[in-house]
Amino acid sequence: MQRARNRRWLALAFWGAWLSAVHADTEIKAGGVTLTIPSPASDFAEVGDKLRTTLFELLLPSTNRLLSAYLPAQKLAELNAGKLLGGMDLYAMLEVPRQAEYADCTEQAFAKVLQSIDPSLANLDAKTVAQMEEEMNIHLKSIGTKPVEMGRPEILGKLFQKSNAAALAMLIGIKRDERSVNMACAFAVLRVKKRLIFAYVYRKYESPDEVIWLRKNLEAWCDAILTNNK
Repeated sequence: MQRARNRRWLALAFWGAWLSAVHADTEIKAGGVTLTIPSPASDFAEVGDKLRTTLFELLLPSTNRLLSAYLPAQKLAELNAGKLLGGMDLYAMLEVPRQAEYADCTEQAFAKVLQSIDPSLANLDAKTVAQMEEEMNIHLKSIGTKPVEMGRPEILGKLFQKSNAAALAMLIGIKRDERSVNMACAFAVLRVKKRLIFAYVYRKYESPDEVIWLRKNLEAWCDAILTNNK
C-alpha cells in the first residue's frame, strides 16, 4: 500500500507540470458508506465524470480507487474547453485503497497506518524510484505522451497529526526533454466513518511558500471532511 501511494505521488506530480464548475459538496461512497466531501478550497470544483475517468483515473495504481478530483474553477473551465493556459499546476485528489475499502478502520488499525508512513517514505532507494518512473512512463505512453525522468523524492516532513488525520509533504523533481520542474505534494491519511481515505494536494514548487499554502489548505480540507462526516 505504501509503494502504491509513492507511485501515485510521482505520476500525478508530472501532470501538475504538463497538463462550468459547481462548488457544492460531493457525495461519494467508500466501502458502501456515504461520505459528504467539500472542495479543498473555495475556488476549487470537482472535475466531473469525464475528466475523472479519462485523465485522473488513468494515473491511479490498480490498488487505489479514485473518489473525487478537484481543480481551481478557472483551470477546470479551460481544460473542459480545450484551452488550458499555463499548465495544471494545482489540483487535489481523494482516494480509497481497494483492499481496505470495505474493512472497518478501527482506532488501532489507523494507529498502525500512522506508524507506517515515515519509515516507508524514508526508504525510497534508487530501485524503488526507478520502478515508479517505469510505471508512470507506461501510463504516459498509453496516452501518447513522452517519457519523463525523475529525481529521488525529498521528504519535507510531517505537516500535522490529529486523532483521525495526519499529513506530510514531499518535493518531487520531474524532467522531460530539456524541461525540469519541481512539484510539492501534501498527502494525508484520514479515518472517516471507519473508512481509510487518502487526500492529496499538489502544487508547482517555486518557494517554501507553496509548502506553507499546502499545509494550511490540506489541514483545513481534512478538518472539513471530518466535520461533514461525524
